[in-house]
Amino acid sequence: MLLAAPNWHWQLRDTEGRLRSQAEMSGRFTLLLFLNTDCPLSNQSAPALADLHAAYGDRAVFFAVYSDPLLSESEAAAHTRAYLIPFPSLLDPAQSLTRQAGARVTPEAILLDASGTVRYRGRIDNRSESLGRKRPQATRHDLRLALDAVLANRAVKIPETRAAGCAIPEPPKQRGPVTFARDIAPILHRHCAPCHRPGQSGPFPLLTYRDAASRASTIAQAARSRIMPPWLPEPGPPHFLDERRLAHHEIETLSRWAAAGAPPGDTEPVPPSFPAGPPLGKPDFIAAMPRPYSIAAGSADEYRCFVIPTNLADDRWVRAIDFRPGNPAVVHHALIFSDAGSAARRHDAEQDGEGYRCFGVPGFIPSASFGGWSPGMQPRAYPEGVTFRLHRGANVVVQIHYHSTGKPETDQSSVAFHFTDQPPTRRLMDVALGSRRIDIPPGEADYRVRDYFTLPVDVTVIGIIPHAHFLARRMHGQAILPGGRKITLIDIREWDFNWQHNYRYRDPFLLPAGTELEMEFSYDNSAANPRNPSSPPQRVAWGPGSTDEMAGLHLQVIPGRNEDAAELGQALWGKLMREFGGRIR
Repeated sequence: MLLAAPNWHWQLRDTEGRLRSQAEMSGRFTLLLFLNTDCPLSNQSAPALADLHAAYGDRAVFFAVYSDPLLSESEAAAHTRAYLIPFPSLLDPAQSLTRQAGARVTPEAILLDASGTVRYRGRIDNRSESLGRKRPQATRHDLRLALDAVLANRAVKIPETRAAGCAIPEPPKQRGPVTFARDIAPILHRHCAPCHRPGQSGPFPLLTYRDAASRASTIAQAARSRIMPPWLPEPGPPHFLDERRLAHHEIETLSRWAAAGAPPGDTEPVPPSFPAGPPLGKPDFIAAMPRPYSIAAGSADEYRCFVIPTNLADDRWVRAIDFRPGNPAVVHHALIFSDAGSAARRHDAEQDGEGYRCFGVPGFIPSASFGGWSPGMQPRAYPEGVTFRLHRGANVVVQIHYHSTGKPETDQSSVAFHFTDQPPTRRLMDVALGSRRIDIPPGEADYRVRDYFTLPVDVTVIGIIPHAHFLARRMHGQAILPGGRKITLIDIREWDFNWQHNYRYRDPFLLPAGTELEMEFSYDNSAANPRNPSSPPQRVAWGPGSTDEMAGLHLQVIPGRNEDAAELGQALWGKLMREFGGRIR
C-alpha cells in the first residue's frame, strides 16, 4: 500500500511536551518506529534502533511512536530514558498517526521517502520470526537494507516484510459478553500471575484490568499459539509437576475477550496473594555470585558459568536447593553443579570478566548436579531418602542463560542450600539415552536420532530431562514393558532450547526389569527453520557449541533396591563404552 504525502496529517506531543506535526516530514526521508514500553520484542530492538540512528540520523528524520491508549506521558518518557532512545518519541493515544501509517504491531518500521510515499514497512531484522520464535542472531537486516536503498534513490528489493511483535492495542470497550472481572481475571491469576507480577520473570504484570487490557490481543495470540504459558510437553499422560497449560476453553475465552474490545466488567477483582519469604524455609547456606555480572543492552543470548567458593569445612548432605535469580528480567534459566576439583576455577581464570562462557555443558565433569531452575518452577526437596554430597571446599558452579532486555542490566544470583545430617538411603541415578553420531546435512528438514536401553533392574522413575540445541524439533521417549505395553515418557512436538526444563513426574511410576527405553529426536536443518543459527544452513555435527547439536534424554530413576544400583551402573557403563567404542580416557 502506497501513502502519498497529502494523506499525512497529524499533530502530536513528544515525551518532552513539544508539539510536533507532519510538517517535519515534508521533503525529508522519514522513519516511523512504532514501539511499546513493555513488549519484549520492542524493547529488545532499542539498541539496533540506536545504531541505525547513529548511522542514518543525519539523512533521515526518526520518530518513535507510542500508540497505547492507556500509556501515560510520564511512563513513555521514562521508557525512552531507560532504553536510550536517541530520537523524538511521539504520544499517539488516539492512534491518528498509527492508523494513517497502518501499523499493527510493535516493533514495526515505516520508511517514507521525501515525497511521503511509503517505501518500506515491516520488521527491523529477521531475528524474531513470530512471538516466541527467534533466531540466535539476525541473519537479514531488512530496515538497514531499505534505508541504504532509499537514500541511494534505488528501489527496495523487499519493500514489505511481516513484523513480528505485540499487537498495538485498540481503545478498550466498556461492555461485552466476556469481561475481565468475570472471565479473564481467573485465568490470568491462575496461569500467568506467578511469573507476571512485580519482581518475577514476566516482562510485565498481569494482575489488574489495566495490566491486561492493553495487551489483550497479544495475550490471545500467545495463548492460541501456545507460546504462553511456556510448556513444551504434549498433554499427558504422563503428567508433570508445575504444568503450565491452558485448556482449550480458556484459550477461546481469551480470544473472545480480545475480539470484544477487552471490556472490564463491573468490579476490579482482587489480585492473588503469594507467600512471602523463602518457600522452603530458612536455608542453611547461600552461595551467591561474588560480584554483579553486566548484561549489555544489545547482547546476544549468553550462557555463563559462575564459580562460587563454598569454603565449607566438612562435607554436607543436600536435601533441597532454591535458585534465586538476582534479576529475573534477564535470567532465563539456570543449572547448578558442584566441582570438588579445580577445572571450573581454571576455566574461570582463563577468561576475562566474571565467570566463563559455557554454552550447553559446564566444561567439567560435575561432582554433583543439584538440578535447575526456569521461570515458574517451584523449589522442592529431593525425593524422600535422596540427598547429594556437597564436598568440603568444593565450588558451586551456576550456569545461567541470560537474554537481553534491550537496556543495560546487571545480575547477582544465588543458590540457597538446605542441608540434612542424613546420608542418602536411596540413590537417584541418571539413565541417559542419546547419541553423538549426529551428522545433519544442510537443508535436511527431518533428520532423526534414536537410542535404546534395556533396564536390568526395577526402577522408580522420578523425572526426565531432554536436551538438544536449536535445530531439534520433536522429542519422543517411551518405555516398552516386558509384556509389550508402551508408556509415553515425554512427547515434545515443538522443542525450544530457550524453554528447556527439568521435568518431574507428578506421580512417579515403576518400570520393571526388562523394560526397553527408547528415544527418537528429529532435527530441522533447513532454511525454513526460524531457529536455525546458520544462514545458509551448514552441516551440523555433535558438539557443545551453539551451532553444533546434541541429543540427550535423561531419566532420573531410583533403583528398587539399593544393591541394584551397582548392576544398573555397570549396564550404563557398558552402554557408554559401546557408544564410544571403548575409547574413553
